[in-house]
Amino acid sequence: MRPIARARNGLSVAELLIGMVILGIVGMALTKVLSSQARYFDHQKTSNLARSVSRGPLNRVVSDLRMVEAAGGVIAASPTAVEMRVPYAIGVVCGANPGNNHTHVSLLPVDSAMYAGPGYSGYAWRGGNGEYHYTEESSTQEVGNLNVCNSFQIKTLTGEGARIIMISPKLDTAATYGTPVLLYRKIRYEFAPSVSVPGTTGLFRTRMTDNFTEELSAPYDGAARFRFYAGSSIVAQDSPPSDLSTMRGIEMNMTGLSERTPTGEAQKKRAPFVTAVFFKNRLN
Repeated sequence: MRPIARARNGLSVAELLIGMVILGIVGMALTKVLSSQARYFDHQKTSNLARSVSRGPLNRVVSDLRMVEAAGGVIAASPTAVEMRVPYAIGVVCGANPGNNHTHVSLLPVDSAMYAGPGYSGYAWRGGNGEYHYTEESSTQEVGNLNVCNSFQIKTLTGEGARIIMISPKLDTAATYGTPVLLYRKIRYEFAPSVSVPGTTGLFRTRMTDNFTEELSAPYDGAARFRFYAGSSIVAQDSPPSDLSTMRGIEMNMTGLSERTPTGEAQKKRAPFVTAVFFKNRLN
């Protein structure tokens, strides 16, 4: 008795080939979608990195520059670098110490971290005409005596972050009790060749009293620079005014770049960014 032949389970060669062709088509479509998504996310990432280059140090730069005293705060300026006297504490004259070689100053409350930072460069006092007179050479500051201020009826908020200091050399005799005094640091901001991203431009901050330099961010576009507002003009000029006491603000081109070229692109991503800072302490 012969066994009954049964059909075998499986695919024919033709069916297998058709399935492979369909799978290849679907795979190519998925690969194209995944490649497109990967390129899109790479573009987004590099764009965000380019924007963060300029936005990262912005608060620090603005907080320094906006407090500069307009008439005498600018030391030097060029399209790639600016040197400033940056105030970080302000107070009023109390009186002379018993030896008459220091002047006591009662400071207003100030951020403790800002005050404790290194780089004291000198002080300036405000004359009756509103102009500040700067003292740098051999200038020192020490802890003062509260009794000196009390004797001249200068109220001091010692319990609210304020303090009494002595500054030397003593102020001019024209600086009477209650005369405003500010302490400042000399700071330089500069666009220069980057250390962290070689071959590009970086933004540097230098504490000029001890030449301590830190690179705030990089890379920047080659067009990164400073421009200047003089007098009452609302249009920034490329070169600083010949009389720096007429400078009233600074425009900063801080266009950032991505550190690498995104996939499928020929150039690095650029994030255009231009902002301006106008000095607060100005008479006109």
